[in-house]
Amino acid sequence: MSQNNQGGLFSRVRRTLGQLRSPADVRQDGRRIAAVLKLNIAPLMGRRDAAVDRAADSFGADIFSLPEEKRIAHYIRISRLLELAMNDCDAIISGLSSQDTITREKRLRAFLSMLRDMIVTIKASTVLENVILLEGSEVFRELSVEVTGKQLAESEQVLCGTEINLVNRLRDFFARTLPRLNRYREYARKNFSRVYADKYSVSYRSYFEVYGQEDF
Repeated sequence: MSQNNQGGLFSRVRRTLGQLRSPADVRQDGRRIAAVLKLNIAPLMGRRDAAVDRAADSFGADIFSLPEEKRIAHYIRISRLLELAMNDCDAIISGLSSQDTITREKRLRAFLSMLRDMIVTIKASTVLENVILLEGSEVFRELSVEVTGKQLAESEQVLCGTEINLVNRLRDFFARTLPRLNRYREYARKNFSRVYADKYSVSYRSYFEVYGQEDF
């Protein structure tokens, strides 16, 4: 290797080493990130709880008085609220140090995930009801498959029954679990300092209003 090439190589190595950070710097950055995450826990919990409460309100609505198109939009909205709450759970967990609190947050996230999956299934069955009833005859006819109107109606009724049963089960699960969730939320808020309690309240009120809008 020529001296020029060697000099260029050593120069690149020196630049690379100069960009490397010491373990102390890395630890200091880690502490800064942890501090920022802890600062955000209270407003994140406020936002998460606002999404959960708006989803609970949506479960209590008179869903079956709505036409199919609006029911589908309603289910999509609930699913989105639950997704937002789950995302906030993930962010909260990343800033926690207490294993007990982390476990409670993970349990809450698992519950919200189950509700979200149920809502996705409800929406899919509602969409399929409409497809079978309005498009089923034509689809089967194009495939040269004989399906009677009665058979299509029976399939639609099964899916309609699935939608109704799942919505009722979901309401029941949520109604029975909400008191325990509220106790956990009270416990979490009692551990906040006054400053963090204020952050929680401001976040909750703001996002409860935002999530009450149709196009949040």
